[in-house]
Amino acid sequence: MEQSLYVDKPPHKCGAFGRIIKQFSECEKYILSIPKFSQDKHNLEDLQQFLAKLGNPQLGKKIIHVAGTNGKGSVCAYLHFIFQASGISTGLFTSPHLITMRERIKINDEIVSEDNFISAFEIVKKNITDFHPTFFEFLFLMAMLIFDDAGVECLILETGLGGRLDATNAIREKDLTIITPISFDHMEYLGTTLTAIAGEKLGILRVAVPVVSAIQEPDVMKFIEQKAAEYESPFTVINNNAIKINKIALKTIDFSYQYRYDIVVRTKLSTKALYQIENASLAIHSALIFNDERISIKSITDGLNQTVWQGRMEELDSGIIIDGAHNENGILAFMQTVKNIACEGRKFLLFGGVREKQSKKMIDILREDAIFDEIIACVLDNLRSLGSEDYKSSFLPEQVYPNVKSGLLLLINKKQTDDLIFITGSLYLYSEVIQVLTEGTDD
Repeated sequence: MEQSLYVDKPPHKCGAFGRIIKQFSECEKYILSIPKFSQDKHNLEDLQQFLAKLGNPQLGKKIIHVAGTNGKGSVCAYLHFIFQASGISTGLFTSPHLITMRERIKINDEIVSEDNFISAFEIVKKNITDFHPTFFEFLFLMAMLIFDDAGVECLILETGLGGRLDATNAIREKDLTIITPISFDHMEYLGTTLTAIAGEKLGILRVAVPVVSAIQEPDVMKFIEQKAAEYESPFTVINNNAIKINKIALKTIDFSYQYRYDIVVRTKLSTKALYQIENASLAIHSALIFNDERISIKSITDGLNQTVWQGRMEELDSGIIIDGAHNENGILAFMQTVKNIACEGRKFLLFGGVREKQSKKMIDILREDAIFDEIIACVLDNLRSLGSEDYKSSFLPEQVYPNVKSGLLLLINKKQTDDLIFITGSLYLYSEVIQVLTEGTDD
């Protein structure tokens, strides 16, 4: 009997899925073994041919494509919740994941099930002939199958790296493109100047497709305007003067965004992170540009009120806050928020970074203003992690811990009631921190 990803839909047009013969852990292990970048000379045309082999599951859907350096995932999440509140069925594809690979593929308010993940995995693997997709491409192809089988109306896609050559850019037809703030990151792949990096990000643009941008550095802003004009794409940029902060509470931010003189959206975000005001504003502006009659001021405010995006100034336990800042601009935004968090006790920081990032600059920023009473570093359980030797120029030996657990437990043991522990440097920290806190709870 043919088996569909979703039991209430007919079998997928690319054929029978067959019996599920793998466990989720086997699929996950296989995908993790795939190189992040291909040694073969395949390109987006190869990926488009693979999509065609799968039956072009991306066709017939509205597509919102998001690129930039910081805030991509948050903007995608805010839009996703807005669309849910508006009654628009939506598929969300983001990266990286924090705990399970299934987080990258979300349908409405649910991450993909293990069975559906396995079924999509087997279809993609079965169709590999001329070239083997990379880690990210494999998951992207799976996501397109899963979204198609779920029958969603709209796809919100976050680029993984850059934009021009990103797997998500294999989709030709789009309805809206969004550019979040562009800054220095992944220079070894994207270029060493902001305009070079912007050029890669703007590879997602399409002729006559609207583009919405966050406020950028002047040179980048001019470059985006020129590119949008070349593509004859309607171009708008959010205006920081249109943002009004009404109230910052302990765990929420009440603000307003004036879209037009006659349209003002006032909402409340469930976050401590001040940088999410800009990301939410970009989502508001984009939702209104999207021009779907089901999207209203109420559905926008409801969606934003309901948005939860893990790993962004998230309080995991009482007084333990993690933020996935992983580059210079991300750390600057993190610091702005930390400075505005009232604390009657001490502020501690646990830092864990990866090698290809500007970790030295990030650490220097974290030490400015001396707002932390103590900063320690840890080595992640990840091949990309900074090692003890890498921290030598920034920390004394006794300030560097061989793993997340030893560093975090030290701070937890020091912590008193009014103290706060902050954790940042990489999103890879998240799962390890969760494990430490869970073990602590079990004990």
